[in-house]
Amino acid sequence: MTDYSSGILFGGDYNPEQWEESTWQDDFDKLSQAQVNSATINVFSWPLLEPAEGEYDFEQLDRIMAHLEHNQICVVLATATAAVPPWLAHKYPEVMRTDINGILQRHGKRHNACPNSPIFKRKSKALVERLVARYHTNSLITHWHVSNEYGGTCYCENCAKAFRVWLKERYGTLEAVNQAWNSHFWGHTYGSWEEINPPMRTSDIFSSGKPVLGGAALDYRRFQSDSLLENYKMERDIIRKYDSKRPITTNFMGSQKDLDYFKWAPELDVIAWDNYPSLDTPASFTAFSHDLMRGLKHQPFMLMEQTPNQQNWQTYNALKKPGEMRMLSYQALAHGANTVQFFQLKQSRNGAEKFHGALLSHSVSTQTRVFQEVAQLGGELAQLPQALIESEIHPNVALIFDWESYWGLENCIGPTTQLDYVASVYRYYQALYQQGIAVEIVSKQDDFSPYKLLLAPSMYITTDEVTEKIKAYTAAGGVFLTNVMSGLVDETDNIHLGGYPGQWRELLGLTIDEIDARPAAQAVTLHSATGIVGQGRTLCDLITPTTAHSLAWYGDETFYQGQACLTANEYGTGCAFYVGTYLDDQGLAFLMTQVLKRSQLAAKAAGEVEIMTRTTENQSFTFIINTGEHPQKIMNPYPDAYELLTQTNSPTDLELAPFAVIILQQDHE
Repeated sequence: MTDYSSGILFGGDYNPEQWEESTWQDDFDKLSQAQVNSATINVFSWPLLEPAEGEYDFEQLDRIMAHLEHNQICVVLATATAAVPPWLAHKYPEVMRTDINGILQRHGKRHNACPNSPIFKRKSKALVERLVARYHTNSLITHWHVSNEYGGTCYCENCAKAFRVWLKERYGTLEAVNQAWNSHFWGHTYGSWEEINPPMRTSDIFSSGKPVLGGAALDYRRFQSDSLLENYKMERDIIRKYDSKRPITTNFMGSQKDLDYFKWAPELDVIAWDNYPSLDTPASFTAFSHDLMRGLKHQPFMLMEQTPNQQNWQTYNALKKPGEMRMLSYQALAHGANTVQFFQLKQSRNGAEKFHGALLSHSVSTQTRVFQEVAQLGGELAQLPQALIESEIHPNVALIFDWESYWGLENCIGPTTQLDYVASVYRYYQALYQQGIAVEIVSKQDDFSPYKLLLAPSMYITTDEVTEKIKAYTAAGGVFLTNVMSGLVDETDNIHLGGYPGQWRELLGLTIDEIDARPAAQAVTLHSATGIVGQGRTLCDLITPTTAHSLAWYGDETFYQGQACLTANEYGTGCAFYVGTYLDDQGLAFLMTQVLKRSQLAAKAAGEVEIMTRTTENQSFTFIINTGEHPQKIMNPYPDAYELLTQTNSPTDLELAPFAVIILQQDHE
């Protein structure tokens, strides 16, 4: 019997139910030629497992499992609850979601169930109970995969009722809700719980998507994320009743907006996510997304989906160039992935995903370019040491990602419509990436003390507890950086009074009363004692330093010329930097020079070459990756180290072909 408990899972989603059964064995034989050792199955099979209410049929799934066992391919078994069967929606239409316009959806698409429908909960629970009871002793299964890509929002009456219960549990009294939401605004004062409805287009959401009451919209976001989490936990608990060992997960989607993944993370045994960069996605953003997923639990994660070739839903679905899929796979491993999995293993013949790339294309040939590249990768991964899977990453820099600030900032009506939380946070990650600085992405609940540098870009929402943590971190010698639109409001979108940036005025040594918004064509030059250091765009804080000193100030394009735009404030034995505008690349480079010097961090920039290190107590594994399509030459950071992929000692000078990957192994004494 094959041992499925170790090694890198290599495979991905396979949907044999979409094909004639006579083709299955040939598919599995071909997949085995590519060193595929795992298959994710049963993701959307509810109508096949329960073709009519209460009538279960697992015979087809039994046969699929038997074929996989014959080929020694292990299984990531999904619970099949990601889409409701037509019979369920037809008999119980209330299981379907109601959209933001108040329209009840009919059966179709996927991820289509109301998370607060009692009928959906009862029926999905019954299905999962039958499924897990039948297969929990099967040794093929390495992971349980609950539902699929949770997301979306429902506004039905079931959700409205559950929202009121959620609010009672959070606030206790109606008076507390009115105070938290400042609901006296525009005559919204609530006199009974039944008067509260979800904020939607028929009530309190403008055509722009912005809310009347920011606090209500924030709470509805929190409530919907929690509702879907309760669905996940319900299924997880059924699985855990039968299986106490094998990990349970679901697949996340990077920086998607719907769910607070930091709140979800403790409920998953391992983080899994789906990586789909577009034609113009920079390597740094893919790295950012991997680091966000690793940061959710500060542990290795599963790359559960990527395409072997092209996607099908973007404006231009470019082919992956030779070597690019391999490079992206190793980039995931470099940032903490312990699996390389694809969507999909065989290309669909019909349906919305028929032009989505796959290991087996419509030709079903093993001689295609894509199949040969995947097979090469499979052979390489099979030779990597177990110690690599057991290794971890320990950066000196932390960057806070906060879903509540994400929701709150993008709900703002003013000072500009160009507020993009993810883009703002990513810009600072990118500046560090370009300097070769590894980053740990953290939540505001994490311990900041292990890090030399802490960044909190666009952290719109802050609380007494978080403020005191950041102050203590900085006072103890840490270096803190934040920027415009940070620290402005409390958990329910009420402005911290006394001047911007609210509770952070003392820490940053400044105060702000006005924020200018400027069109894209009206950038402002930024000056320091050495001359022009860059440009400020979109938003410009008018900063009045109190104890901070100015690093740069605005040029003469504005009436506030000479006013500070970049500051640094000594606080305890640490330092707090503030950026009062959105910086261009030159401005960010100037800022990072100051910040890294104060943090005692050395830049290790290498152009398009990414260098990441994973370590164990006894070994280190350094990934050197050319993320671009042009050759690169760099000095070897560890000359004569053992190179895992070629199984040779590495030279002093490295010549990297387009998308080339080198993994250097060093043993620690």
